[in-house]
Amino acid sequence: MLTHRGSLWTVLIVGSLTACDCGGNELPTRRCETVADCPGGEVCLDGVCQAPANRDGGPDVGPENRDCVDEDMDGYGEMCVRGPDCDDTDSRQTGTEICDGFDNDCDGVADNGVLNTCGNCEPGCEGTGVGPGTEMPYMPGDENSDGVNVDPEGALVLDSRRINTNFIWIASSAAGTVSKVDTTTYTEVGRYATGSDPSRTSVNAIGDVYVGNRGGQSVTKISALGADCPDTNGDGMITTSAGADVLAFGSDDCVLWRTDLPGSGLVRAVAAQDVEGPDGELRHFVWAGGWNNNRIYKLDGETGAIVLEITAPATAYGFALDGRGRLWMASLTNRYIGFVDTNLCTDSATCEAETLCVASSPEGTECDAATIAKGRIPIPDAGTYGITVDFNQRIWTGGWGGGDHVKRYDPMAASGSRWASVTTSPSGCNGIGADADGFVWAACQGSSVITRVNAETLESVNIPVRASRGVGIDADGKIWAITRNTNEAADVIRPGPTLAEYTIDSSVGPVLQDKYTYSDMTGLQLRLATNPRGFYRHVFEGCEAETDTTVWGDIQFEAETPPGTTVVFRVKTANTREELDALDWTTVGTVPPDTSPLDIAAALSGAGITAGRFLLLEVQLRAERTSSTEIITPRVLGLNVTRTCMPEFG
Repeated sequence: MLTHRGSLWTVLIVGSLTACDCGGNELPTRRCETVADCPGGEVCLDGVCQAPANRDGGPDVGPENRDCVDEDMDGYGEMCVRGPDCDDTDSRQTGTEICDGFDNDCDGVADNGVLNTCGNCEPGCEGTGVGPGTEMPYMPGDENSDGVNVDPEGALVLDSRRINTNFIWIASSAAGTVSKVDTTTYTEVGRYATGSDPSRTSVNAIGDVYVGNRGGQSVTKISALGADCPDTNGDGMITTSAGADVLAFGSDDCVLWRTDLPGSGLVRAVAAQDVEGPDGELRHFVWAGGWNNNRIYKLDGETGAIVLEITAPATAYGFALDGRGRLWMASLTNRYIGFVDTNLCTDSATCEAETLCVASSPEGTECDAATIAKGRIPIPDAGTYGITVDFNQRIWTGGWGGGDHVKRYDPMAASGSRWASVTTSPSGCNGIGADADGFVWAACQGSSVITRVNAETLESVNIPVRASRGVGIDADGKIWAITRNTNEAADVIRPGPTLAEYTIDSSVGPVLQDKYTYSDMTGLQLRLATNPRGFYRHVFEGCEAETDTTVWGDIQFEAETPPGTTVVFRVKTANTREELDALDWTTVGTVPPDTSPLDIAAALSGAGITAGRFLLLEVQLRAERTSSTEIITPRVLGLNVTRTCMPEFG
């Protein structure tokens, strides 16, 4: 007899055929390959001739089903009961999509609609998506990101304006202190003794400030962490300023170190530098310039140790770094600018032995080669006071000693078109800064104005403020005109979209004495000019700790990496969120050359790390500036982190 179990038809023959006395009547065969092998009115399904009933419970099929062609015997084919077959050589086409890696329903897509959240068919695998199109879009904030933002499509991109530079560090030379001021509330959140007479301030990538003590011939480092500073004085508690109060030098835990620069004379130039280490970590350094002895010093940012000392190619009155690693310097009344290639000057002996390139004309083409470690370039008709580099890698100076008062030098431009100038005020200009929107701002103390310059057209407008020698630009694009001799710290300009549009918040910030400061007081200009770098972090939670063990799987992602850009994925894992902070990062992949997916489990295993219930993922975005005008960024669209819960058996 024939029995039907699901889609399986089986011929059951009762008894032994050899023992059957059939009176000479042979049992007709039921096996078939096509409908042609079957008696009239029957069809060939699953290799068996049978009545033409639809196996899915549909109506009987007429005689035309005798023309059914079903080579793979799955019930599908030309003129067959179930309809046509998209692949008559593969019996896995059943009309219903299942998770098996094949296109079961012949719609051209394998496993559509049945994949798990990991995007595969692995039992128990689950995925958590982050980014556009998921339940958790990217939401960059101060707690989870630095230097990144989202574009109109929701993708993660580099944006130096999103770096956490919500503080400005203002030096009070006469008082021997530096004030940390919140640029959103205008409140002073800390005031620190530097051990001497501070003047220049320069902020690194994590917000810490280096202070050049002008007559004190030293550099002091202050942490931005406030109440979270390390216990540097070893008294078992964090002791630090929390406003206008000043602790004695050496007793504030946030004042990390001070290094004397013997014989430097007046310290007139300071510039923070952050260099990527061999494992992708940031290594912090600071450059300082001695005015009287014409020397340059490079200090280890962590320890304050002097790692390099060389003769300066130009009398150092101000420093600014560009994206190629060239440290540019103003020289006050000397009518030239200089540079040191920090990639080539890695130790004192090597750099001191390098020949100084002295350009014969202001174009400076003799010093273009990437192999030149030190250079000096004449300025057409004025000295230089303040100096900065914009995001298009052009050097801007505040003029001094007559002539045009703001100058632009483009080392990438063709010879004959490298210098341009703007006449601003009759008294000359001092500090200078470039913002993220294509404007340059110069503080002209003698005329009590801040000059706003369109960096492309060189059109300018003078904005009246109190006499200001320094200018700083905060994370929101506000311009801080640091007053020199009046009580309040600054007048703050809120720029409008056009050159002449602005509003002013007058007399903001704490009362400070002799604010002789005009360097990069927020760190924003350093980040806009040097190679962009940022990160976004997200914590993923694994399985219930009491019943399951979490096995982390892959990072699946979609990213665009134009030439000169990379995306790095790093993780930490622990059984509690609190444990994550103290752990080291493990790199899972770098794109390019790596591609999606990236194997988390393999990376952890290779590092000898046991997976925990929580996973902290960091997505680093990096770009190398290969052009003077093009700003490029990688884009990270959606990403998905997978995990499997493995039951624990007691």
